[in-house]
Amino acid sequence: MPDSLQDRVARLISGTAHAFVDRMENLAPEATMAQAIREIEQVASEVRGELGTIEAAKYQLVLRLGKLTSEHEELRGKAELAIKEQRDDLAIACLERQTLIEDQLPVLQQSLASQRERAQECERYVRALLARKHERESMLNGYLAIRRSIPRNVGDSESNPYTSERQRHEKVEEAESAFDRALAQEPGSKSISGTTSDTMKLREISELHRKKRIDERLTELKYEQSNGKAT
Repeated sequence: MPDSLQDRVARLISGTAHAFVDRMENLAPEATMAQAIREIEQVASEVRGELGTIEAAKYQLVLRLGKLTSEHEELRGKAELAIKEQRDDLAIACLERQTLIEDQLPVLQQSLASQRERAQECERYVRALLARKHERESMLNGYLAIRRSIPRNVGDSESNPYTSERQRHEKVEEAESAFDRALAQEPGSKSISGTTSDTMKLREISELHRKKRIDERLTELKYEQSNGKAT
């Protein structure tokens, strides 16, 4: 998940009332709470979109791994047949392809594991955001319930001034205070470079190592076949 989206999720989950205090000076608490809920819904939607992208990447990796694994198994049979037919050149071609596949498989497996971890992370974030949304919806509903219970007609104000305007302000402050309390609970890598000569040497040693693997594999297959004939 992109760092910017991850930061937004963390802010929404762990944010306190401090971010709302200044906004409440110019906005009604009801509008502030409703906006907070909409923001949670928007970020949750973005996280779901990221999760969909990850699932697509996982699907492609699984297909690629399955294809290469099957090909690797088939190449062994082809190499054995080539040896039987005394076609070492064909056997070597099969074994070369096997080594290329073997070099790719660990990277693909690691990528798949990483994508699975990212998917689990997104799922956790979605659950946390939905829980946070539920909390704020409960706060908003509680706030609205208090507002609805406040006397607003003039008769109430004239008959009992202590339970009219003053009480209305006290209840509004009580709702805002409850809202605030609920919310309150809430080194650089260095690149390694070398000369062109060093790079060529590294490539050469890698190629020698690959050929050694192929030769050892060819010798092993021949040994297995010769022992099979002997028995």
